[in-house]
Amino acid sequence: MPLSIRRAKARAAALLDALEVGETWDAHVAERAFNFERHWAALVARAPRGLRDHLLDLERQARVTSPTIARLNCSMGLPWVR
Repeated sequence: MPLSIRRAKARAAALLDALEVGETWDAHVAERAFNFERHWAALVARAPRGLRDHLLDLERQARVTSPTIARLNCSMGLPWVR
């Protein structure tokens, strides 16, 4: 059953916060990134069709601007693209 637009937006905001610190401040960077990926995919799958493109754009922005993703890429020896 799809989420309402309001609930999908609220869940997206919570996931973006949790990616950086949120309630997972004691989690390892890779764990936060993995959880973000997993939960974000589930959110996009349950989001209303009109909101999916917006959520995918937010995910792309998070990958570029997130310090957590940057630390993970650095620890893996991957380039940090801005």
